[in-house]
Amino acid sequence: MATAWSEKESHVRARLSWRISAVVLTSVGFILLFTKQKLAPDEMGVLLLFSLPIAFGLHVTEEFIFPGKFISWDNVFRPQFTDTPGSFYVKVNTLPAIAALLVVLGAFDYRGHYSLLGIRGWFTFVTFAAWNTLFHIRGAIHTRRYSPGMVTGLLLYIPLTILSYVHFLKSGTMDRLSAVLCVAAALAIQPILDLIKTRGIKKHA
Repeated sequence: MATAWSEKESHVRARLSWRISAVVLTSVGFILLFTKQKLAPDEMGVLLLFSLPIAFGLHVTEEFIFPGKFISWDNVFRPQFTDTPGSFYVKVNTLPAIAALLVVLGAFDYRGHYSLLGIRGWFTFVTFAAWNTLFHIRGAIHTRRYSPGMVTGLLLYIPLTILSYVHFLKSGTMDRLSAVLCVAAALAIQPILDLIKTRGIKKHA
């Protein structure tokens, strides 16, 4: 029997729906534009890079829109964050969704090549996305309940990350040392987000 949507979840769902849709549709449009204008060395690279904001959008959709109810699940998994305001969930998903698109745009130098720093920023982001999947898996095991976001993490984030590392390392766009540094930077993001979340709770307490 399905549980009713809480007022907080309904608010977050309504606010995120159109924002995430805009990011996904914009990303699809950019794929067509970049491929047609040959603004990157290879079409596979364009597809992989722009798949990040699309995957992020679908991930947020699974968490908060359909089937949604991530907040209810997270309150069981991490009860210390129960008082997190709905506005936090809106911001912490809207801003990264836009950032994912901007990171992709920053990965190109617009002369038919990739940006040295931009492509590494993108790798940090996609690696963090894959790492986030482990959070959902750990939470599902702990709560013995389906974790909203776990399916898209397993089917989109992890394959996208693996394929991207293989493709860009093989092509020479990324070197192994940079890959290791991107992984290290990605692992530092979640503790920072949890700290921001904790401070946000205290501020609204």
